[in-house]
Amino acid sequence: MEFSFGSKTWITEGFVRDKQSDSTGHALGLHAPGYFDKVLNVDKCLLQSEPANKVLKAIQDCWRDPEFGLSPYDVHSHAGFLKHLMLRTGRDVNTGLPELMVNFVTSSYKPELLNPLLEKISGIPEVVSIVNNVNTSVGNTSVGEDEYTLYGKPTITEILRGLAFQISANSFFQTNSHQAEILYGIIESYANLKGDGSEIILDLFCGTGTIGLTLASRARHVYGYEVVPQAISDACRNAKLNNIYNATFVQGDLNKIDVNFGKDFPKPDIIISDPNRPGMHMKLINFLLKLQAPRIIYVSCNPATCARDLDYLCHGVEGQNIKGCYKLNSLQPVDMFPHTPHIECVCLLELQ
Repeated sequence: MEFSFGSKTWITEGFVRDKQSDSTGHALGLHAPGYFDKVLNVDKCLLQSEPANKVLKAIQDCWRDPEFGLSPYDVHSHAGFLKHLMLRTGRDVNTGLPELMVNFVTSSYKPELLNPLLEKISGIPEVVSIVNNVNTSVGNTSVGEDEYTLYGKPTITEILRGLAFQISANSFFQTNSHQAEILYGIIESYANLKGDGSEIILDLFCGTGTIGLTLASRARHVYGYEVVPQAISDACRNAKLNNIYNATFVQGDLNKIDVNFGKDFPKPDIIISDPNRPGMHMKLINFLLKLQAPRIIYVSCNPATCARDLDYLCHGVEGQNIKGCYKLNSLQPVDMFPHTPHIECVCLLELQ
């Protein structure tokens, strides 16, 4: 779960009228809808694990203490130290018990300022990793240019479809591991692998390699591509951790592919594409239409860009001499984010 530190608390008009809150107070929580500079203070989040809520409460109880000299980052003045608090929960491979990563995103590297917070949360048994991502840019993203391990190990572990995955602070991994089991089961069903080890899988936007690695035992080889270097490192480490040797992971930006893309792997039998919310770039869509793999499994967290990309793959782009060549044969939504309007979709496209 990603929480933001803010110099302005978002409150309702009722609170203002009743003078129950100070609108200039500092907050740690979630951005108010439609506001990039106001944060709704959150003391407990029902979407995260209980150990994560213990950490959140411990930090909420002390980070405003003037003695600690901590200040939230101000998106207008670009002053302040604390930007984000990232809490990730995994599972110990041996015990199955929760293990927690705490990631402080700050505007500069001043570990001595974080020491009082470390003292408060390192005693929580489930906390096995505390890291500090340093983001010196004026942008308020949660990914830092540099990362430092302040306590414990640099990764946590999650178990998915019988495999163990090590996850670092900036690597993408499905936040709802229970539903991820269902999601990946649908992907495996759509892949419909022969099981004789003859098929090539191209895993686009592969993240830490989870989808490709769960299919690798029934494939000839898996080739994964991802823009985040740390995720590729995790994917390679995860392959080794699970004794999988028929998987190759390459770091590269799939939005900037050129004519040489595709020369480093044989023609795939199955393509899996799991892009982030903006969907696929037209360069990649053009590549897929020319490659004409028998099946594409498109996994999307954004129905709008999913529909757009499926339309391009099936019907082409009028006026740009781009012809579609796929048929949408199946689509299965998966509720990865209960009690929210968001949905994940798994789509099976087959070459016409």
